[in-house]
Amino acid sequence: MFNLGEISMKKSLIALAALAATSAFAQSSVTMYGSVEPTVDLGWRSSLDTITLTNTFAQNAVVAGTAGLVPAGTILGQTVTNTNVTNKAGFRVQDGNSQGNGTSRIGWRGTEDLGGGLKANFQLEMGLRVDDGCTTLGTPVSCNNGGNSGNSGGSTFGRNAWAGVSGGFGEVRLGRQVLGSYSVQANSEPTGASLGLYNPNATNFGTAMGGVRFSNAIKYISPNFGGFSANVSLSAPEGAGNTSGVATAAVLGVGVNTALINTNTSVRTGFDLALEYANGPVYVGFGYNKRDANAATNGTTSALSNIPLTALPVGFNNLGGGPITGFTLGGSYNFGVVQPFLSYTRINTDTNGNTSANNGVAGPLNSVVSASALGNSVAKAYSVGVRAPVGAATLIASYANYKIGGSTAGAVLTQNATGLTSAAFTSSAFESRQNGFQLGAQYALSKRTLLEVNYGMYKVDTNLIAITGTTGLFGNLVGGGAIAPNQNAVATTVQTNSRFKESALNVGMRHQF
Repeated sequence: MFNLGEISMKKSLIALAALAATSAFAQSSVTMYGSVEPTVDLGWRSSLDTITLTNTFAQNAVVAGTAGLVPAGTILGQTVTNTNVTNKAGFRVQDGNSQGNGTSRIGWRGTEDLGGGLKANFQLEMGLRVDDGCTTLGTPVSCNNGGNSGNSGGSTFGRNAWAGVSGGFGEVRLGRQVLGSYSVQANSEPTGASLGLYNPNATNFGTAMGGVRFSNAIKYISPNFGGFSANVSLSAPEGAGNTSGVATAAVLGVGVNTALINTNTSVRTGFDLALEYANGPVYVGFGYNKRDANAATNGTTSALSNIPLTALPVGFNNLGGGPITGFTLGGSYNFGVVQPFLSYTRINTDTNGNTSANNGVAGPLNSVVSASALGNSVAKAYSVGVRAPVGAATLIASYANYKIGGSTAGAVLTQNATGLTSAAFTSSAFESRQNGFQLGAQYALSKRTLLEVNYGMYKVDTNLIAITGTTGLFGNLVGGGAIAPNQNAVATTVQTNSRFKESALNVGMRHQF
């Protein structure tokens, strides 16, 4: 016998279950998270010693106060400057420390099940400074050091700001996000994501490898295949443009002058790749990064005059930096009682540019000014370190070495209306060596709270030689009408040697939520 009440109740339960399934299907979860990490430096000290030697040379130059031509290589003057600056403090309160926990932050992350194995994800994260209460937004007067902690780039959500979709294919994200090459470095350092305050890599690796993050980026993260994974990031420009056109001007009594304009402006773009293997105690990673140094502009402007009918290249320019390319390789192995880390990074930077312009006058009255600049540098760095758990404590040790060297050169040539040319030139060569170490310990009070102590030191030795000079008019008439090219040349060399050294004992705590 049918029970109508029971049938009605079953229908209600089925409808309720369907509604619940639909609600669960569309439900999204949002999590707020963060960390607070005040620290104190005890016995902080830094010193800078600089020696500068300046020489002024002359080559067959006519110099005021001398008779006739000065012989080649003559030193006209020399100065030596020696400076020493020392800073020290009994203590100072900071945000974050050198043991890889980074800086204080707060963020929100969320996910929504879209069905069919797809999920929508997002993350918004901002940096904080608990020592003075500043965020990383801009440079307010009330916030020291510009309020730009946590590599947030001066933006409200500068640490992370992206949304994406994930599924069996992997994950695609759009927005500002951490680079895969930086993650390779962080996973190959015993200090973790911050790379260590007293580790030279903290200053140079992050910026040299394209920074910690890309803005305007699209990132693809592959699925994990037995420990293997890959991710690729492309940074798009904010905007790029091409301008072409014709400008005309009527000149009274002369006619119409026409200018043809063609310019192309490109802005910074970037590419980042990371290949990683993480399985059990083994981690190995490789990162590659390439980006434009800065915005580049090139183009031409030509003037067309009707008297006489000639086309003159009034201006040409090709300005901007060349590419910056780098790779990093690192790994670690967890033996249980100790975990060693090793990393190596190399960066190549090229810059170039040239400009040319003339007065647009045809014939012998034409004059030209042209300039060129080029340069290159190579940076190499390696680090070694260990982490060793001892009960509730973890001991940390790290050493790093960084070296960068390169050269630059530039010249400006000016040809006057009579066809004679003068030049101004610059060149420089530099080398910087950095090395540092740190020893520290962490003690876990709970799963979310740590006590920390650390001692670290690093030093920087820099050598720089810069040459600037000018020449007189090529083809000056000297000594009875004889042509003597490259006359009246004067050059100044500046050689600078400096050593910077910093050390500190640091204590603090970190609480995560």
